[in-house]
Amino acid sequence: MSAHDGRLLIIFYDEVPTTEAVSLALLDHTGISFAAFAKRDDHSEKAAMWTRDPLGFLPSGRLAIDADRETIDALLTSPLATTLGGVAYLCEGITPLMPQLNVGERFSGTLQLCCFQRRTDINAVQLQQYWLEEHTGVALSTQNTLGYRQNRVSRSGEPHFDGIVEEYFPPEASHSMEAFFADGDNETRMWEHIENLTKSSERFLDLDRSEVIHLSDTRII
Repeated sequence: MSAHDGRLLIIFYDEVPTTEAVSLALLDHTGISFAAFAKRDDHSEKAAMWTRDPLGFLPSGRLAIDADRETIDALLTSPLATTLGGVAYLCEGITPLMPQLNVGERFSGTLQLCCFQRRTDINAVQLQQYWLEEHTGVALSTQNTLGYRQNRVSRSGEPHFDGIVEEYFPPEASHSMEAFFADGDNETRMWEHIENLTKSSERFLDLDRSEVIHLSDTRII
């Protein structure tokens, strides 16, 4: 598990730029160590059964950027997000499980993007404890996760979110509950996983204020 580190997320809610436009916009920023661009397409639509849109702010794409602090600050003050047509979210978080993704490669499965607001009866300290400390192991043990990044939003655009989760699943999880919840062919175990995951999640996030979408993700840097 990595230490807490920074990430800039640009979330798209309407039209999504092309991969070429995103790559071109990042050319002048040499301090970037990682960038991945995800969007809805025919491949990700196979996982439409997992979509949740209670707020009416369903993302249509996301750009994730890891860089040194100076570069992140420069990106935040630059017109990058508005030029591309997205909304910037400055985050700090952890990557308990790094997805295997080479530059120029599209992930074979899908990226589940979950943007949530915390429960109104907990504070930021409790969110840190329940989500970034206690929930991590539950999430990894109850799902067939191939990559997992938890982003606590420190500077939110609009719409506002307290946390953004980037979670990678294999192709078969797109349309199969059994494959999604890491149980093999054991239906009883699957429902145990669902119950444990839901119970842990409901400690910190408001399910009625959480957007969930699956996207196709390509690493560009």
